[in-house]
Amino acid sequence: MSRRLLLCALALLVGCAAGPTPPAAVTTDSASSLRLIGMQQLRPDLRVQDTLVGGISGMDYDAASGDWLLVSDDRGQHGPARFYRARIAYDGETVGDVAIGAMVALRQPDDSLYPAWGRPGVSADLEALRIDPVDGGIWVTSEGDRKARVPAFVRRVDADGRHAGELPYPAALQIQPDCECGGRSNQGMEGMSFSQDGRHLWLALEGPPIQDGPLAGPGQGALTRFTLAQRDGTIVAQYVYPLDAAPAPAFRGGFVDNGISEVLVVGARRLLVLERAGRQIAGREFVFDTRLYEVDFAQASTFDPDAPLEPARVTPGVKRLLFATAQLPQGWADNYEAMAWGPPLADGRRSLVIASDNNFNGGPTRFLVFDAGLPQD
Repeated sequence: MSRRLLLCALALLVGCAAGPTPPAAVTTDSASSLRLIGMQQLRPDLRVQDTLVGGISGMDYDAASGDWLLVSDDRGQHGPARFYRARIAYDGETVGDVAIGAMVALRQPDDSLYPAWGRPGVSADLEALRIDPVDGGIWVTSEGDRKARVPAFVRRVDADGRHAGELPYPAALQIQPDCECGGRSNQGMEGMSFSQDGRHLWLALEGPPIQDGPLAGPGQGALTRFTLAQRDGTIVAQYVYPLDAAPAPAFRGGFVDNGISEVLVVGARRLLVLERAGRQIAGREFVFDTRLYEVDFAQASTFDPDAPLEPARVTPGVKRLLFATAQLPQGWADNYEAMAWGPPLADGRRSLVIASDNNFNGGPTRFLVFDAGLPQD
């Protein structure tokens, strides 16, 4: 997701204004249950198998192997479309090293590598990765681009990165360069998470499709969509999520935005949501901040997935603020885009790991490790 960040980028301001009418309810009742254990980072020049490690936009933990899978949103500039296998050492009190192991290149249905951005064919802009709890396969999402006429997709690969299937992309949310409708460039399925039973996938757009109204801006939030789909792509329901407003520009014409960078299932209709906003402060310099919310869709309304939203006629999910990067030690606010449950801690509680996308801008890749305050399933 944040190639946009690389090109224009973002910064989140804690306490941004709530989304548009109807507004989200935001509380901090459970913030005390999320405890930061520690942090770690990778140096920005780390190379593995002739690729530069960076652009980490999605991750998941493989309990069978003990590996973390980290997907890069590199569009071919520093290596092929890929994910890495890694080990992250931590317990309930300390965070040790992050060790990057093998690089796995992803392949298209014809078994060729994905072309670099700007080359003929469907390029990959990978933003989320999840391990299938049913059969251990690997699912990835890719954002599209209207100008380049590159569609978005949700595809399945095996452990070696070979194509193993595709989820039909919701038609109303797909890139449609010949009409003022459909998905926006770099605003596709940024978040993905399996339901607890593995029978469904939750997919979250970073920002609203064109027909649903403008993106979040200074002083104005936006409504984006969460899709609950069966494993064959059949849409079970779509829900509205109210995005916070973007921060104010640092200077006239300066870039700002706010959107979803990852989601993670907590319950039947409850998910953790990373909102990440940004603000350009000078040239290619940007300030970042992130908020972690829990959203509850239990009382939210559903709607026709093929029709534009009518804001006055939908009830969005209810948000509760859990954590913001303003609570981190100074200097650790960053462009956090990846999030996954980790192995249980010694007391049986869930661990949660969040990682940053450095946009290959010379900064480190950072990892935050939390005691989530929840029992492991």
